[in-house]
Amino acid sequence: MAELNNIERMRESTIRRAIGPTILLGSGTYFDFDDPENSEITIEDVAYGLGYEGRFAGQCVSRILGKRALYPVAQHCVLMSHAVEPRLARQALWHEAGEAVCGDMTGPLKSKNPSFKADEKRCEAAILARFGIKITDPEAIKRADIRMLATERRDLLPWNGERWTVEDCALPYDFEIIPWDPDTAAETWLRRARELEASHG
Repeated sequence: MAELNNIERMRESTIRRAIGPTILLGSGTYFDFDDPENSEITIEDVAYGLGYEGRFAGQCVSRILGKRALYPVAQHCVLMSHAVEPRLARQALWHEAGEAVCGDMTGPLKSKNPSFKADEKRCEAAILARFGIKITDPEAIKRADIRMLATERRDLLPWNGERWTVEDCALPYDFEIIPWDPDTAAETWLRRARELEASHG
């Protein structure tokens, strides 16, 4: 009887905690989309959220591997953090932090959902503030992101040269992208975050 009462109390507690727009993170805490500023999220939650999230809705075909492949958001961030000048490396690594909890909605679909964009930006700002990251040069980060997109389009999408938008003016980076598996992406992102934190401090 006591065991049944304990199970019932646990069930009630879980239901109460899960009410509203919340998700349960890998660390065991809840992220509240109505109160992201006070949600407890760990650096591992960010790393693995980005590591297991695929860019381009998972519709990647690796030119180098010659097959479909998952290209993790975490890899995108790590590569960009090495591509920018050192003063921007931390900002580049963390620039997709909101996607650790919001997912990576494709740009065309996101443009049709302004309320989602606002929620994602709020979550991103809350996560960046929690870890003491400030985007001091958003224009430089945007330019680097567009160059990353041009590089990814060349290496990871079955692109036939159609014009897109402003990224058609961007030059791809010299490096070639070979997709990492999710665990490698998450763990590499985490190492890079700690390396940059140490050099920043």
